[in-house]
Amino acid sequence: MQNEAPVPLPYKDALNIPFSEIPLEHCIKVYGVRYGFVTDEIGNEFYVTRLGWRLLDNLRTKNWYDEKAYAKKGERLVEGSGVVYRVPTKGEREIVQDLVVKFSRFAEEVPLQVAKTFPDKMPPEVVAGAMFNDPFQEFGLLVDLRNGHFGPKDLRIMTKRPVCIFSPARKCAPWRLGRERGRFDRYRHGMAANQDAKYQKMDLDFERQYVYLFAWLKGDNADVCAQQGIITPEEAAAVTLRAAHELRQKGFMVLDNKPSHIILRKRKNGELMRKNGELVYGLIDFELLLRTEEYKDFLRKRNQEQEAASQQQ
Repeated sequence: MQNEAPVPLPYKDALNIPFSEIPLEHCIKVYGVRYGFVTDEIGNEFYVTRLGWRLLDNLRTKNWYDEKAYAKKGERLVEGSGVVYRVPTKGEREIVQDLVVKFSRFAEEVPLQVAKTFPDKMPPEVVAGAMFNDPFQEFGLLVDLRNGHFGPKDLRIMTKRPVCIFSPARKCAPWRLGRERGRFDRYRHGMAANQDAKYQKMDLDFERQYVYLFAWLKGDNADVCAQQGIITPEEAAAVTLRAAHELRQKGFMVLDNKPSHIILRKRKNGELMRKNGELVYGLIDFELLLRTEEYKDFLRKRNQEQEAASQQQ
């Protein structure tokens, strides 16, 4: 079975299996993240992470997708040029969870303009060559960031939790998805080079749509807090700058970091949380998340050392 396409795990069976016990034939591991591959009765595909497995019941399409439920019962989030919704869900198992539904824009042209006030200095060639991460890239980078293997051990970047990559059964004309074949093939090659050989092999489909599902991160973004007078514009700028700096310390950068992507956490009484006098924040947008050159060098060196050690055994 090795390196064949994953065998779909029927939804009704998946609901009764712990994530740790999913047979390998139903799993893939891409960009360092393991997924259970689940399908429903009409062929919708769900690539579910360890963090998302407990929410399988909530992920049923009737709870958020069918007949555009994400738009009818959800809230459109106008914080960027992408299509994003916050959707409340409650499954038959009584788990209540708000989901962030985001339609992937990978293989589209990036409409990126970096403002002069942007807090993080980006080399012009990085901005010029910007590409949206594909869903599996984005989840891989996000999980890597959450694991925090690089940089100060006592620094933890809080983020929204990656739950599932959903691909509807109904295919779309590529022009409707804004995809260009040459650009799309670069993503396919990247995915092929970053799959764990112990698991099943999967490929991106040029005519399939991909949708991210995240767990909602509670709080209000720094831009809204500044508009409401909860913090000053200077504080919003300062926390955005600090987030960019701390992200770099952990080996990452985001090409479109801005106050609306910084979620300020709140206490139960509604007050903003602070630690050692500084606002507690979480990050929510990772379409343009990248590793820094320093972190890439660290990973290359670590891989070389591991290969050398394995050859000596």
